[in-house]
Amino acid sequence: MSNPNNRVRVHYRCRGSHEPHEVCIELTRGVPPELRCADEQGPGFSTGGGGGGCILPKDLPERVNHTLRQDVEKWKRLGYVEITP
Repeated sequence: MSNPNNRVRVHYRCRGSHEPHEVCIELTRGVPPELRCADEQGPGFSTGGGGGGCILPKDLPERVNHTLRQDVEKWKRLGYVEITP
């Protein structure tokens, strides 16, 4: 069962000039309220991007966890975690 306290807003930019995709990723641990997806956004929800062809990496949750550990305060201020390849 999905836990809304574990879902984090992620902006994934798959190309340099490409607008980021907003994706809701479910982690194995809770995330700060400032970083949680909206209630209507289930895991995998995506917006933006401005074009097709973007493939999310299989290890995206691990990348998000790593990035969060590096600077959680920065991401809380922004309200999302940004990941680039």
